[in-house]
Order: sequence, then structure tokens, then C-alpha cells
Amino acid sequence: MTYAQGGLIEATDYNGFVSSVNALWGVGSSDSGYGQATTLSSVSAAGTVTATQWSDLIARINSIRQHADNTTSGLTSPSAGDTIAYLSTMSSQISTATTNRLNVTGDGNAVDSLGGTKTISNAAGFTTTRTQEFSITFSSYNQMRYFFNTGGYVTITAANSSFSGNTKSTDWNSLSTAFGTTIIRAQTSAKSGGSGTLSTNNTNAGFYDLTTTDTLVMRQYSPTATGGYNTSYISSFARLNVAHASSPTIIYLKIVFQDDAADTFDDTVSGTARTDCTARASGVTYISNTWGSQTAANTVNT
Repeated sequence: MTYAQGGLIEATDYNGFVSSVNALWGVGSSDSGYGQATTLSSVSAAGTVTATQWSDLIARINSIRQHADNTTSGLTSPSAGDTIAYLSTMSSQISTATTNRLNVTGDGNAVDSLGGTKTISNAAGFTTTRTQEFSITFSSYNQMRYFFNTGGYVTITAANSSFSGNTKSTDWNSLSTAFGTTIIRAQTSAKSGGSGTLSTNNTNAGFYDLTTTDTLVMRQYSPTATGGYNTSYISSFARLNVAHASSPTIIYLKIVFQDDAADTFDDTVSGTARTDCTARASGVTYISNTWGSQTAANTVNT
């Protein structure tokens, strides 16, 4: 019978709950799955669901809710040997855990996953375009999935650039500071820091939305430009080495400084174009590290 007040907790009921929770806690697929090894076992069709099994199920739900939302399920675990009581919110708690699985409210103590901030610097002046790009490599696609699924994220920033020497360069310095940092999570992206208004703010450009072609994530024009320099802008891009269906292991993050000012004087942007990159993994209070460590490389600096 269907799981309900007054009825027996049958193997099919329990196994259905286990399947849903394991999809979140274990390998899962796509944007579901933390990669944890302590998944739950189902019971045979004629088997009896024990108090210990019921308690383990609740413990897994609590770990997911604590990691994602900083709260427990409120479900009461039975002691070994007790009769299992009907829990009216069991289904809704699993549903909430599924909906909120990509949150990281409860364990937001993100930790460095690259061994420090990675930096590209170029002190040569430029007159049209400066492009700087990083690659971040994972050991496997599943480890890449677990990184983002558990709340990990990658960032790229132009804010530490330093331009000076003429009016155009001063404007560029203001723009790089205003551009701030681009953050890419599992299903979303966001700007952090900086100031001003983005002309492009592709908040849906998360890891699972990326392809093998550069996706424009954010673009901003100078908020203080003078002398015709307000046509110049900074953009951030991201892409994968292969499509999701082919199990990518590398994400590329790019900053492009685009000087489109139509001036015939004061033409060179002088100073240092600097792009920084980080990878921040989830804390491990309620889950274990299943994403391993990553490596970063500077792939473009032109």
C-alpha cells in the first residue's frame, strides 16, 4: 500500500525513499549527487524495514538538509528494536532536500581548492584587446560534478589590474575595479564586489549551462569614462573542454579587456592587466571531500 498513517511501512515505500535520497547523497546524475560513499541499501520485497534502517535514512536526510540549508529535517529517529512510527513529513522533507540540493547555506565555509589564487599579469601596453584565460582541471567528470553539486564555485576577476599614465589608462583602472569578480556555480553565475551596472549579466550561465563555445557571462562599460572612452569594456567568458554528454574535466575562464575607443591620441592602455582565478570548494562539516583537488594553468595571455 502507499505510505500512509496507520499502514505498514512496506519495502516498496522504504526503497522509494532510499532511491530518492541516494540520488542526492551518492553518485546521482547531472546536477544531483554529492558523491558520498555511505549510501543506503534497499530491502528485499518481502523484507522488514528495521528501526536502524529507518534511523539511517533520517540521518542521511538530516546531513543533506544541514549541508544545504543549515537545518535538520525535524524527523524523529527510532531506537534499535522500536516499532517504526509513521512520519507525515518524510516525503516533503525529501522533496525539500531535492529542491535545495545545490544550496550551501549550512556549510558555507568554502575552502581553497587550488592551493591559492592563480594570477596572470601582463604589463605590456595594449591598444585594442588584452585577453587572459585560465583552465581549471578536475580528475574526472564526476569529481567536477561533485564540486559544483556540493556548492563549490570558481571565480575570475580583473579587479586587481593597475592602469595609469594617461587619461585612458586611468579610466581603464576605474573600469577594472568596477568590474569586480565573476562567480560561476552549478546553475547560476553572479557578480561579486565592484560597482556600477553590468550591460550583460548572464546569471543563468552556471557550470551545467556551459558548452565548448565561450559563453559571455558578464560585460561592463566604464562607469566614469571621459573623452570618448566609454565604448571600452571588460567581459568574462566560460566554456568546457567537451560537452557535458562527453564528460568534461576542464573549465576555462576568460577575461577580455576590449579597447574600442576611437581616439587618435593617448591611445595605449598602460599599466598591468591582471586576472585572478580561484576555485572554492564546499566545507566538509556534513559531507566528505569527493571532488579531490584541482589544478589551474594560464592558457592565454595576449
